[in-house]
This record gives sequence, C-alpha cells and structure tokens, in this order.
Amino acid sequence: MSKKSTAPWADAPFPLIETPSVKIKSDHFYLQAASEMAHAHNVLIRSLNAIIQQGPHIPTSEAANYKVKDVADFLTYVRCWVKMVHHHHQVEEDFIFPEMGKFSGRPGLMDEPQHQHESFQTGLKNLESYSTTTQPEQYRWAGTNGMKQIMDTFSKELTDHLYAEIGVFLELGDLDSEEYKKTWAQAEAVAKASGNLTLLFEMVPLVLGSADKTFEGGEEFPPFPWLMPYLAKYGFAARNGAWRFNPCDFWGRPRPLAFTGKGGDGE
Repeated sequence: MSKKSTAPWADAPFPLIETPSVKIKSDHFYLQAASEMAHAHNVLIRSLNAIIQQGPHIPTSEAANYKVKDVADFLTYVRCWVKMVHHHHQVEEDFIFPEMGKFSGRPGLMDEPQHQHESFQTGLKNLESYSTTTQPEQYRWAGTNGMKQIMDTFSKELTDHLYAEIGVFLELGDLDSEEYKKTWAQAEAVAKASGNLTLLFEMVPLVLGSADKTFEGGEEFPPFPWLMPYLAKYGFAARNGAWRFNPCDFWGRPRPLAFTGKGGDGE
C-alpha cells in the first residue's frame, strides 16, 4: 500500500506514536525500552483504528450485500483486540511495573500509568461483552447500543494513556541500564508464557498484522522468530477470516483496509 494513498488507513483517527530512538540517541537501555513500548502501543492503536475505520462499512442485516461471515469475523477481530489490550496491561501490572519498582528502589514508580488503566476498563469489558454476545444479525455500528457508542466511552482514555506512558518511560534514564535490561527480558518471557494457545491463535495473528515494519525503526518488531509469519499464514491462522481486517499482512507490510465503503469491500 502506498503511504501516499488517500484511502482511510490505520494511522487515523488516533495518531501513531513517534519512535523515541528516531530522534533521541543514547546507549542507555531506557531508550530501547521506550521505543519497544512505542511499537507495542502502536500495534494496539493501529488495530483500534482499523476497527474504527472499517466498523461503519460492515454491511448489516438490512443491507443487500450483508454476509453473516463478514460480521462474525469482524466481531471476532474486535474480541481478539480486547484480549490483546487486556494481556498487554496484565503483563505490565503483574510483572513490569512491580519489578521496575523493586530494582529501582522506588516503590510506586509506575503507579500513575497503572492507575490510568482503570479509566478504560469498564469500556473494554463492555466491548468484549458486545463482541462476544452479539449475533451477526444484531450488529450495528452507529446509533443507540451500537458498537461506536461503546468505543466512544473509552477509546480516547485508552489512547491518551498509551501516549502518556511513553513519556514516563523516557524519564527513566537514571535507572541502572543493565538491571533495566534484565527486567525487560524477563517481562518479554512472562508475556510469551502467559498466553498459551489463546496467545498463539487469537493474539499473535493480530500483532503480526498490526505491526507496520515500514514505520520508524519497526523492522525488528515484534520479536518473533522469522518463521512465525509463515506459520500464521499457512497454519494456525489460515482459516480465520478475522485477520482480513488487519491493516498489514503477517510480514508487517501495510495493505488497504478490507472495508472502507469504496467498493469491493471484503474481497
């Protein structure tokens, strides 16, 4: 997909986060941590934007071009996105934030980012419930009890938090670099171990398809084995239509969104 295209894409309506290491130069690990967290947050933002951009154009049951599978796949995509957000913040709360407080000798160091999680939890739970219990013929984007109404209750709070947290990480250059690096490596191991099959089947395809490797130093993100995109495309994600809503292919190459109301949607 050409970056000069005027077609709606997953870099809006919520702006992506600039990669700190593009503008700042330092050998201290705080910069790598902040940059990796920015890439992770941009995965969440791109898939959120993909939902917002495509949701209004999924044909509902009254439309002549309505297809049950289109709606069912979109609801699955939304549900997996909620799970990914929950997983990301659970790893932070259970491991990253407490461990950073311990090795820094500053308990409560990450209290503010953690408290921000509370501002969007109710909205996320409501979206998870909607995406899980709504039948395809009941799906609506706009109007009372539509998906947009739920999204509007928390999406700004969520993205404000994702932006602000990078600023917090950029203030940690006074921590011990090697200890920070060890904690970060342990956190990555915890994140990979805590999802099991749910992580593999429902979150890995979403991460792969929302990580734009052409964006500001994103070539090495996510830190998966080189074989993972092939395993996803030809293996565990091959028959799940939800991944057509991803803004990138499994190799991190941006592609046009599947549903934009421009004709040929869903093909």
